[in-house]
Amino acid sequence: MPEPSSEASRILGDRLRLRRRQLSLNQEEVAHLAGLNVSNYARIDRGHGNPTFHTLIRLATVLGLEPGELMSGFSAEHLPVSRDDREAALVRRLR
Repeated sequence: MPEPSSEASRILGDRLRLRRRQLSLNQEEVAHLAGLNVSNYARIDRGHGNPTFHTLIRLATVLGLEPGELMSGFSAEHLPVSRDDREAALVRRLR
């Protein structure tokens, strides 16, 4: 199984999966209720997806959560390092 695309994706997937299981729902049920393709939801639930803002709101609603409950506690450290981040680090080292 591939690694999550970022620590943020992994944490979000953990939160979604925990709540889904608390409600005794399967991935297909959540996807259907949120109006998502099952395979797309499954990727998010496993920590491999990067859902849009609207998708997060739909999922929170289906799971009886406030969107903020899914998003709390994240910072830039949870994101993957981008090409721009690497270039900025290189420029700082060269100064």
